[in-house]
Amino acid sequence: MSDCRNLRVLDATEDLAATVLSTVAAVDVFRAPGIRGQLVRAVTAISANIAEAANLGTDPNFKRQLRLSLASANEAGSHLRVLSRTGALGKPLIFRCEAKRIVVCKMLVSLLRAIEEREAHREAQQRERLRGGRNTKRE
Repeated sequence: MSDCRNLRVLDATEDLAATVLSTVAAVDVFRAPGIRGQLVRAVTAISANIAEAANLGTDPNFKRQLRLSLASANEAGSHLRVLSRTGALGKPLIFRCEAKRIVVCKMLVSLLRAIEEREAHREAQQRERLRGGRNTKRE
């Protein structure tokens, strides 16, 4: 994963961050004090973790950063729900942000599954090679 610019999920996370950044000015800070900053930090952390992950070089490190991105996306979802429940942000703006957040979450989960499947395939191939090597020695 050497070039983060080729990751579609990074583009989606940056789109989510841009949408949230353009939306937070409309938050009623008296109904939900402090949440704007938390929401901004959560959504900007998503793309930052992915960009960092893309250059780590190993699947375990990449997966760890993707999981952190997913955790930040879930945190952002919690903040959006609080904004909705308190009426601190209008429903249309919340829906727009939430729709993009859901897409990002689905992409992250899909990417994590693909990496785990690739790892499982590699492990199965290694086990098969080891089994094959033992069978040859016995003959």
